[in-house]
Amino acid sequence: MDNLPLIHIGKFSSLLICLLLTLSACSILGGEPGEATPTPMPTSSVPGLQVIMPQACLVAEQGMIRLENPQGDLISWSPAANTLAYVASTQGSSWNVGELNILTAPLFDNPQRLASQVAGELAWSPNASTIAYLGLRRSDTLYTIGLAYPDERPSKDLFPGEAARTDGFSSQKAIFEWIDDGRLWVYVSCGIDCMQRMDIAITTGLSTPKGNPIQRNWELWSVHTDHPMNITSEYTDLAGQLNWSPDESQIAYVNEDGYVWVINVGTGNLFPLDIGVYGTATETDWSYDGQYLAVHVDQNLKIFSFNCP
Repeated sequence: MDNLPLIHIGKFSSLLICLLLTLSACSILGGEPGEATPTPMPTSSVPGLQVIMPQACLVAEQGMIRLENPQGDLISWSPAANTLAYVASTQGSSWNVGELNILTAPLFDNPQRLASQVAGELAWSPNASTIAYLGLRRSDTLYTIGLAYPDERPSKDLFPGEAARTDGFSSQKAIFEWIDDGRLWVYVSCGIDCMQRMDIAITTGLSTPKGNPIQRNWELWSVHTDHPMNITSEYTDLAGQLNWSPDESQIAYVNEDGYVWVINVGTGNLFPLDIGVYGTATETDWSYDGQYLAVHVDQNLKIFSFNCP
């Protein structure tokens, strides 16, 4: 019986020593007992640039169509306002064809539908009065070029009826560029793997061939990105998609894994955009004033603001 107190004292001493060792370990590791381990910043594959905390916030998200092959720009900002056009999914289908909607800052919460049976290739006219797009008519499964108007005028088909059947093999079309507010250059199929550039007068609908036919390739339907005249050496070898902001102070960089980084050209810093753990981005587009960045991620449109609260 006389030994029992000594046994209790020994156990108490052992527990005290263990507790002290645990507290010491926490101090050495720089944390406090019960403190959550901070989430580490993601690492970047861009050499020589420092990763900083994100400087953008997600302000809107909408559903978009899914693609089997490239179909050009599916998101496109107005050149004169913070209004974004995008190809939205529909209740009937989310593959390849959807509706042309526009969203307006600052809330981006009320999509305005401008056209249906839209496949992509969105391109605003220089004065922002018209949006040209690649359409796929369900009635005859022919590709066409359409015009939609943000002021809610009825959309216009530049290749109505059989005019869309530009050869005996396919009806593929691609938008090259607006020449001015009244003229649009497009490519139309002209045979097997053949595409012919056409100059279309918007008002009359008259079209004139321009140059010689070219061989069809998927580059005709690649997404549009902006670049300065001279790209410095630290960016020329980056694998992925680089898209400069209008003032060329920032770059939206989609790396080979489909993750999006924003690079500050002046400071050499970069930060990630939160597009979701499993998200894969395929397209970015800057608003005309650089205040917003739209990103196409899988089946979603995500709009980020650089003026976070």
